[in-house]
Amino acid sequence: MILSVLNSADVTLLTSTFVLVKSLLFIIPQLVTQQYDTSSQLLFTSTQVPWIANYVLPRFLVWDTVFFIKIAQRGYIYEQEWAFNGWLWTGTIRVVGDIYIYAIAVIIIAHAFHYLAVVTLYIASTYVEKFIRPAKSNTVKKGRRSMFPLLSALLFIISPGGIFMSAGYSETLFAYFSFLGIVFREANFHVLAGVSFAITACIRGNGILWGIVFLNDLYESFIVRRKYGKSIGIIVGGSLVGAGFLSGQVFAYCRYCPGREWCEAMPPLIYKFVQSYYWDNGLFKYWRTWQIPNFFFAFPTWFLFYRSFQRYAGVSHLRPYVIIQALMGIMSLLLWHVQIITRVGTCMPLVYWYVAERRHEGLWEVRYMITWIGVQAVLFASFIPPA
Repeated sequence: MILSVLNSADVTLLTSTFVLVKSLLFIIPQLVTQQYDTSSQLLFTSTQVPWIANYVLPRFLVWDTVFFIKIAQRGYIYEQEWAFNGWLWTGTIRVVGDIYIYAIAVIIIAHAFHYLAVVTLYIASTYVEKFIRPAKSNTVKKGRRSMFPLLSALLFIISPGGIFMSAGYSETLFAYFSFLGIVFREANFHVLAGVSFAITACIRGNGILWGIVFLNDLYESFIVRRKYGKSIGIIVGGSLVGAGFLSGQVFAYCRYCPGREWCEAMPPLIYKFVQSYYWDNGLFKYWRTWQIPNFFFAFPTWFLFYRSFQRYAGVSHLRPYVIIQALMGIMSLLLWHVQIITRVGTCMPLVYWYVAERRHEGLWEVRYMITWIGVQAVLFASFIPPA
């Protein structure tokens, strides 16, 4: 039933656009001649593989991906490595073979789940469209199908996450299971939605924010509508999200405790400690004059967060998505390294729905996304922020 909403012509267009964009994002890093960090080059030095592999991979797998590959190769050793996502992402790319197979696996997985996320967002958009009052420019004449799901999915292909959606980061896997959870929630399969969102919590700590969906739905079903039977599935689904988040924390606690200061905290959360101790995350800690360029990098994404928040804040059915997006935007501004919002925020569907709904008026956002991901690919391959 869920897959029946797919239109074959739309899927063909999505596939061809996906291949075109991904091809360009693969080529651009190879044109970069100067890298300002040699970490990835040190990984790929074997004389037993074609020279092209030693040329291509170091330009495509830089920044955090170097850590992902090493963790996948030999597991978590140092506690600071827990800053790089949850255990499920590195576990996903852990296949039998040497460093080159790990590297190729991470690229394939990133591309595959980006494509699956594109299709899944298309499906999710068909479910939520009825709750969104169409903008005048997007009004569909009788007998003609809506362009809203297609436009939303196309926009996700050129998401500001850009090169990070290709180069082995966990953003695509996280986005796929986020969108899948939304589809299941919209189809009233709350337990399956819980499974999907629980997987996001195993991939990254902020996946716990999807638990807000179940708190909202529990309030609606138990307090407002008094549908107590439905509440059971919602409670189970929400509990699964909590369990997914705790799984990584328990694993880390068993691995490093006692003996570390965070082990005595209540609750003992390794991710919170690592982000603060090793990466200096915290309230206003990133607000320094030398970080101003990174604030400029983040601003367009914040602006889209803000405008889509304004647009959908009054749509009751979308309330949990609005709250989650608002929290993510606030945390990125006050607590995080601000520039990561361009990739971490890719899982927020409201941005794509907002631009897709506006259609012709949203052309500047489309121009920004296309320009940004090209520039971003050059900066990424050169090992220049943002990352």
